Amino acid sequence: MILRKRARASKRIAWILDECIRIPGTRLRFGLDPVIGLLPFGGETVATLFGILLLGDAGRKGIPLKTLIRMSGNMLLNAGVGAIPGLGDLFSFWFKSNSRNYQMLREFLESTDGRQTTGGWWPFWLIFLVLGLVLAINIVAWLVLFFLIHWVSDHLLPA
Repeated sequence: MILRKRARASKRIAWILDECIRIPGTRLRFGLDPVIGLLPFGGETVATLFGILLLGDAGRKGIPLKTLIRMSGNMLLNAGVGAIPGLGDLFSFWFKSNSRNYQMLREFLESTDGRQTTGGWWPFWLIFLVLGLVLAINIVAWLVLFFLIHWVSDHLLPA
């Protein structure tokens, strides 16, 4: 009961981003993360912003820094591969970083047996670091794409 109350918002975020849509006739599920990732010019960044809500919730609940860093790594991996058009969305469909992060939060809350954790100070800098890295990943991806298109148009296409 306590677990349900303490993790309800995080569970909802993970479900919406990773599993709210079922492909009819199959057991395959996906959420809005790969769909938002299809949006050009930063869709993956927007999806990661929603995922950061789960990271913040975990921090407020007193989850250890080591676990927060692992959760951030899941988000960065999803955002990094997600910056690759097409392939990134397939990766998000399979990897489900938000569901993985919710699972880590749930395991932590179950291990505390409902006891109140510290939850006071937690590393806000981690959220800003994740956001900065996700933005940098997107900027680099778009710059590479921009220069690749110009190189192809200058060197491989007839004049």
